[in-house]
Amino acid sequence: MQLLPFAAAAEEHSDQASFAQGPYVALDLAAANAKGNSEIPILSGGTERGSFDSGTGRGFNAAIGYNVVNGRYLYGAEFRYSNLVDVSERSSSGRENREALDLADVRGRFGIIQGDFLYYGAIGWSWSRFRVHPSRKFGPRESLTLLDGFNIGVGVEYNLSDRWFLGGEYSYRDLSGRFDEASNDTSIDLGLISARVGFRF
Repeated sequence: MQLLPFAAAAEEHSDQASFAQGPYVALDLAAANAKGNSEIPILSGGTERGSFDSGTGRGFNAAIGYNVVNGRYLYGAEFRYSNLVDVSERSSSGRENREALDLADVRGRFGIIQGDFLYYGAIGWSWSRFRVHPSRKFGPRESLTLLDGFNIGVGVEYNLSDRWFLGGEYSYRDLSGRFDEASNDTSIDLGLISARVGFRF
């Protein structure tokens, strides 16, 4: 009989944690920053290599995912697409503008639920389109390449109700790829600090 209060408390805690179970969608607003090095085609011919520092741009993100809850622990998978704005820098020649156009993340999430809060870490793979944007066209020369690499992140979500939640996260990506005419990779570190509102089905 003495064990009954503990069993009841454990069952109640499990019911409280089950709010995160199942599919969800979310929208994020993020501050984005990218740093690294790039070798890009230039309008006069050949390529140019230089450092890349975008300063602070913005990301508008949409995500879909699924969570499995086991007691207090959460395991999930998520796909997130980000439209990036002003994650760019003009090349040292002053003629071309380099920019990360967008971002796609596939990742697993692993977390712990405490009351109405979910604390989690994430790891996965990312892709980003990186473009050289000139004032005139390159013609047949390729001005777009695909970067990819791993991502990691940490975040927290707060349960507003059984359906709605708010969240915040920092995520980091190590991305690289190469333009057709380049001898060296374009490599950038891209980070997002994001705020999220989401809905569970």
